[in-house]
Amino acid sequence: MPAATPVSPPASSRPGRDDPAALLRATRTLSTSAAACLALQLFGNLYEEVVGNVATLADPRPGALVGALAPGSPVYYYLPWAPLGVVLTAVLTVRVRRLGAPAWVVRRMHAALGALAVALAAKVVLVTTINPRFRDPDATVELLRRSAVTWAVGNGIAIVGVAVALVLILSWRAGVLDPAPRREVHPARARTRADGPS
Repeated sequence: MPAATPVSPPASSRPGRDDPAALLRATRTLSTSAAACLALQLFGNLYEEVVGNVATLADPRPGALVGALAPGSPVYYYLPWAPLGVVLTAVLTVRVRRLGAPAWVVRRMHAALGALAVALAAKVVLVTTINPRFRDPDATVELLRRSAVTWAVGNGIAIVGVAVALVLILSWRAGVLDPAPRREVHPARARTRADGPS
């Protein structure tokens, strides 16, 4: 007698579609860990923006910024939270897709990853092109002030990116139990499809 072939459950019966509460339970640890890491990263960005950069604008001192890995370096505001937050968000995105989460949840997770990518790119540009100016003992006060303004803009982009990612993760968890149906197709497009070609 031939062995029975295992049959995968249909997509509609996966926890993400049939049981939103099960989706929340299955992703609780990942979501909480990712959100905590992103919150710590956001705090580091805000601290640099409000405290560190304002001090540089008020009293620019050439060569005052310590080395990247020296004690007191701003890098330690982000380790290990920033890289861990990105990894956990990516893992969470894969997890919700495998659980068969609604399309709008998956879209929000993809958007969160995109926002983190923008934030990461902004920080890489700042660390590699602007920060060395603050370590240069021969830099002029005027150059440091201009660099601080540029840095504030780049760090502001990073702040927005991390904040958007955090809100997207928290918002889908808050909305997945909403009993109101979510349209996956724009109403105008749905009517056009229902009417058919004229």
